[in-house]
Amino acid sequence: MSEATSYYEQREETVGPELSRDIERQVMLRLIDQHWREHLYEMDYLREGIHLRAYGQKDPAVEWQREGFDMFAQMMSGIADDFVKYIMHVQVAIEPAPQAQITNVQYSAPEDPVQGAPAIVSAPVADGAPPRTEDVVQQPVVKSEWDKTPRNAPCPCGSGKKFKLCHGK
Repeated sequence: MSEATSYYEQREETVGPELSRDIERQVMLRLIDQHWREHLYEMDYLREGIHLRAYGQKDPAVEWQREGFDMFAQMMSGIADDFVKYIMHVQVAIEPAPQAQITNVQYSAPEDPVQGAPAIVSAPVADGAPPRTEDVVQQPVVKSEWDKTPRNAPCPCGSGKKFKLCHGK
């Protein structure tokens, strides 16, 4: 036990206490999640066969409770064992975060932009300043006279049919 404690303290010194706590937290959360899912699957399996305990002259509700508690205790001891195993064998590789340096950003729009969509014009970025955007003046959408026609009104084309059966299809 003393060897394990000294090994753990040595690893904590090399990694650092803050990063060590973060690693422990992540390992514990993942182990709990994994073991809890397995426990739920096992409980479903137990539920499917628990009614067979009645043939053995045992109360299924009592057996469900007893076996469920035993399975939970096994899950908790499995989490503790796996946690120690993972923490003692985890390899920490610290990589420096890549620094993004954007020097020249340009946006090229298609030659025939969609009508009404703003065109974005960007200049080269200098010293991390955000690119400037200039919006093109949007033109209003003009609807035809037929868009105002109610569905059950006569069609404006003069066919005598209702709009919904003629040009409103």
